[in-house]
Amino acid sequence: METGLVVVFVGLLIFLAHFFVALFDRTRIPDVLYLALIGVVIGPVLGIVSPNDFGKVGPIFTTIALVVILFEGGLELGIESLRSSFRATMLITVLSYVLALALITTAVFFLTELTLQTSLFVGAVLAGPAPSIVIPLVRQIRLSSTGKTTLMLEASFGEALCIVVSLAVLESFKLEEIQVGHFIGRLLSSFVFALVIGVVGGYVWSLLLQRMRELRHAIFTTPSFVFIIYGVSEFLGFSGPVAALMFGITLGNIDRFQLRWLVTRYKLIPMRHNEVEKAFFGEIVFVLKTFFFIYIGLSVRFADVASVGMAVALAGILLLARFTTLQISTFLKATSQEDRLPMSVIIPKGTAAAVLAGIPIQMGIFGGELIQNLTYGVVIFSIVMTSILIFVLEKAGLPVPAPVPTPSAATPPAEAERPRQSNKDPGTSRYT
Repeated sequence: METGLVVVFVGLLIFLAHFFVALFDRTRIPDVLYLALIGVVIGPVLGIVSPNDFGKVGPIFTTIALVVILFEGGLELGIESLRSSFRATMLITVLSYVLALALITTAVFFLTELTLQTSLFVGAVLAGPAPSIVIPLVRQIRLSSTGKTTLMLEASFGEALCIVVSLAVLESFKLEEIQVGHFIGRLLSSFVFALVIGVVGGYVWSLLLQRMRELRHAIFTTPSFVFIIYGVSEFLGFSGPVAALMFGITLGNIDRFQLRWLVTRYKLIPMRHNEVEKAFFGEIVFVLKTFFFIYIGLSVRFADVASVGMAVALAGILLLARFTTLQISTFLKATSQEDRLPMSVIIPKGTAAAVLAGIPIQMGIFGGELIQNLTYGVVIFSIVMTSILIFVLEKAGLPVPAPVPTPSAATPPAEAERPRQSNKDPGTSRYT
């Protein structure tokens, strides 16, 4: 394709992305479905573009999109929402992953020629959520503030759980057994140390933020520091996504982490981002999200009818596991009745699953190509199922959660400012 046509096509995609967001307001069909389908059409269907055309830039781009989306999502999470949704987050994250892992492993083992160990790897890969897909979706659907916070946190912690468990299963191919103690230690360290890196990094950056603003063209310094935090965490063997999310949460709630001795002795005052900076991050997320979902569509591979049918079946099993998890969560009063159904259809898979699925081929494991084809199929069909079911539920007229109170005209200015900064609903953003 000629360079001029490529540039025109990129411009059209940006305009189409805005159109799809506006279309969602009318039809309630998530814009990510349209973007992923565009990728499928120009990629696997017509063969105009393929992931190989991007070379090494493709995987790096998906990582950049993931980091920025997690960081920007963390900025919108308030401490009150985190406290109220922590119990539900832990319950749904663990229960959803374990149940999906068990059902997918069983189905793959009995429906394919893969061994139990290989089937366990497929289950470990497909059981985890995709924060780069879940977070943009969550901002568009009708959920309570607690429900949105729960899903955003679950997506980040669930993906980290998926990566750790999948890599542990791969190590068992070398060791011929799974070392339980080693696995638990690696899991705990991945979460805990990533959390510490994210929180410490966020606090340090809040102290430097005022100085950074004195530099020219410095608005990109914050995303750059997020990349450093993510990279350091991954380099040390911890969870980069969790570190990026905690970095954003810390900056978004920095006024609650004041250390008086730093202020009085060293005159170091933590700063939070202003509305201009938040708007800028929102624009970055919008552009990255647009091309990320198109790239996901490009990456799908339809090998044969049998693997396509199997991928649809596995996506259906994921939906069953998710529905069961939310039923149990609601029974235990960790999730409200209003949030149960919309949260039950959030099953999309994304970057982590696609990347992990390619490792067995590199290791020469039997059935590696089948694993990759199944995973790519589940990625696209899980997005399609989620989008369609969200559309159906929205059209069915779900009960709308109570809106976040807004300050009235009689409210004093000092009190009116606070809800905008600290109690903002994590799902509301004009840049989604």
